[in-house]
Amino acid sequence: MSTEADFLTPETADYMTPRLAAWRKWTDLPLLILAIGSLPLLLLELIRDDLIVLDREFLDIANLVVLVAFATDYFVELLVCANRRSYVRHEWTSALIVVTQALAVIPALSAFGVLRVLRAGRVLRFIVVVLRVVAIGGVSAREGRTVLRRHAAAFGLGLAGFTWILSAVLFTMVEDVGQGERVHSFFDALWWSLTTITTVGYGDVFPVTAAGRIIGGFTMVVGISTFALVTAKFAEFLVRSDREDELADDNRTGSAAQGSPDGQLNGVVELLSEVQREFADRDRTIEALRQEVEHLRARSA
Repeated sequence: MSTEADFLTPETADYMTPRLAAWRKWTDLPLLILAIGSLPLLLLELIRDDLIVLDREFLDIANLVVLVAFATDYFVELLVCANRRSYVRHEWTSALIVVTQALAVIPALSAFGVLRVLRAGRVLRFIVVVLRVVAIGGVSAREGRTVLRRHAAAFGLGLAGFTWILSAVLFTMVEDVGQGERVHSFFDALWWSLTTITTVGYGDVFPVTAAGRIIGGFTMVVGISTFALVTAKFAEFLVRSDREDELADDNRTGSAAQGSPDGQLNGVVELLSEVQREFADRDRTIEALRQEVEHLRARSA
């Protein structure tokens, strides 16, 4: 179970409290998954205008979810920390995520006539994406060190999920994806990435460019390696469980044998036999010494 000491570092010592540690115990892992999982989607912002309406709506929902999650986390932690000035100074990456996510939501608001004048162009969108990468990377590094110590077994599946989304995003960027194109939407790219990383490869969606094929090869290698690792971990878990069950059975059998009357009687008999053997060894030693003394007397006479 995590305690305040698990989250206490020289940087957090000024503002860490038991309530803040308890909050991070429940939020670190979900926020880490959300931060890393949303990283590949940032690249889609660069080609947002080329996406179909369904894909743009999906991006808007994803941006809104990330904004609400990190804004809630930031303001709750600001409320329960001990030194708010120190918290703001050290946790600037969390504030940067909130700000950049708010900027990313502006295109969705402009569709309803809200903040239309601030709708991000390609240059501003690129700057926002870079800032979000820096911010999310900083949060991932901060929370990853703590989370991976407690959830290292899930790292393989997390890597597979990240590669699944990243490959779909890159496929969307380098292949003909869009309305009236060979591949209709980002969700078709997700389907291709899923069948590729699991090495199923249905063939209904496939890359035709050199970059797309390189992405496909990378995805297959990661999929094979990751699922092999997960399989090995699962086999290790089963073997360890069997050994623990065998040890538990042996302990129960031994305890039952020692606690029963027959077991106690056998123990007494073994103890008496050992004492008898020790006495017999002593008698033989005494007899050998007596014979040696008599032999010395006979020689001296």
